[in-house]
Amino acid sequence: MPLEVKVADFKIGTTLNDMVNIESLSTPLPVPRAIFIDYPELIVAASGRSYGRGYPSCKWIFSLLTSEQRQQLKSFCPGSSSVVYIRTLTNDDTYANYQAIIHWPENEERDPSKRRDRLELTVTFTHLVKQT
Repeated sequence: MPLEVKVADFKIGTTLNDMVNIESLSTPLPVPRAIFIDYPELIVAASGRSYGRGYPSCKWIFSLLTSEQRQQLKSFCPGSSSVVYIRTLTNDDTYANYQAIIHWPENEERDPSKRRDRLELTVTFTHLVKQT
C-alpha cells in the first residue's frame, strides 16, 4: 500500500480572494514549520479548570531564505506589521483561512557563509480571525 503524500497548503495574500500558495509565488517560498497557538493566555479558575482567552496566533519558521525569498515575503509586510490573509496548518492537522496581522521580526540572523541569506526567519501572525 503506497504512502499518502500530503501537500502543503500554506497561502498568503492581501485579501481572502487573492491568497496564493507560498510555493507558487513569483519567487517561491519553502514550506515553513508552523506553530499554531489556540489562545495567548491561559486562565486558571478557582475551580482549578483552565480556560484559554484571546485570539489565536501562529508562527511560520523558515529554516533558510535567500535574499529574493525574503523580499517576496517582506512584500506582504512593508512595515513592522500589516494585515494579511493566510491559510495555515492548525493543531488538528487541517488547514484553515484567517485574517491576521503579520509581524516582521526585529532581528534577522544572516548565514555567515552567504551574506544575504536568512537563517531561522520567523514571522508571527496575531489576532487570527477565521474566514469561511
